[in-house]
Amino acid sequence: MKRLTTKGLWRLALTAAIHDKRAGKLRTIATTFAIASIAFVEWGAIASVQGEPTGVRSATKARDIGGFALGMDIRDAKKLSPLTRIAWDDYQTKKDGIDYDFGLTKLGHIYRVDSSQPLGKFAVDDVFLRSLESKLTAKYGKPTEGSAGAYNWSLIEPVKRTGGETLPFETNWTSANVESGPDGVTLNIKMIDFRIMWRDDAQVNRGPRDKASATIKL
Repeated sequence: MKRLTTKGLWRLALTAAIHDKRAGKLRTIATTFAIASIAFVEWGAIASVQGEPTGVRSATKARDIGGFALGMDIRDAKKLSPLTRIAWDDYQTKKDGIDYDFGLTKLGHIYRVDSSQPLGKFAVDDVFLRSLESKLTAKYGKPTEGSAGAYNWSLIEPVKRTGGETLPFETNWTSANVESGPDGVTLNIKMIDFRIMWRDDAQVNRGPRDKASATIKL
């Protein structure tokens, strides 16, 4: 599976899942995350990110949205705002007028933050877009790509799969985009770091794996 296909499926599935949950269509979540899992099946159990230690490199300078940071323990997130469990590893909250949706690892660390901030009804023009880009750049650094209200920050690293094959993968990314609709203008910011999920999955798996290995009889 190619990297862009993987990225596209994850982004499509995550965006659809957030939309469906906010619309109250919880029955669609299972199908949506099944779509996301298809992209990951090809990778299997990923061994490690090559090069620098996990978590050192980042697509952005800041790794939080409104104080909710990648890698944050769920207990610390709850201190910022009460959280509601939606399904599986999904939690939501509303803080300072902004809707948040979080993805948690098996050990309770945030690996995905999704936010939706209503800005009111107005015409998006160049003055607004210049101000937005300036604010985003000040906090997150210069975008990897994007313009006119749609911006992306991307970190691509060589990732070693179980079995030894190493391929490039977008391990950490952030996107910010402006949407205009009947209810007004909304700023959506999404942030994800797969390395946090892989790290915790590996930790959870270590004990059962070693036990299984020790019990093998030949």
